[in-house]
Amino acid sequence: MFDVGFSELLVIGVVALVVLGPERLPRLARDVGRWVGRARHYVNRLRDEIDREVELGELRRLRDEIEARARAVEDHLDTAEQSLHATLDEVAQPRAGSAEPKAGSTVPAPRRRARASGTAAASAATPRKRAPRVRKAADPA
Repeated sequence: MFDVGFSELLVIGVVALVVLGPERLPRLARDVGRWVGRARHYVNRLRDEIDREVELGELRRLRDEIEARARAVEDHLDTAEQSLHATLDEVAQPRAGSAEPKAGSTVPAPRRRARASGTAAASAATPRKRAPRVRKAADPA
């Protein structure tokens, strides 16, 4: 911008004093000060608005980047879940001929419990409770 030194300001002040006179110069100085203050206030508000818009743009960019990464992770998890379900379904399907153990196999056949009928079966399914212990009274002798 333009550079105004102290000597130029002194010359402008002397000319204004001569032209306007001592009665009107203080009022003019007050009005010019108000105009300069309003202009500075307006420029500061404009600068703050521009800063906010820049920050908002950066935040929007960051939000979009985070959402894109979240979508990528979600897609990855979906494919992993689908492959897991496919693997579990494959494991759960019995293979043909695998129900009987092969000859010479060292895997023992599973043991089966004999089930009782009636109320005995119901009591066998529930865990047994121990009988309470009876404490003997101490002899006073």
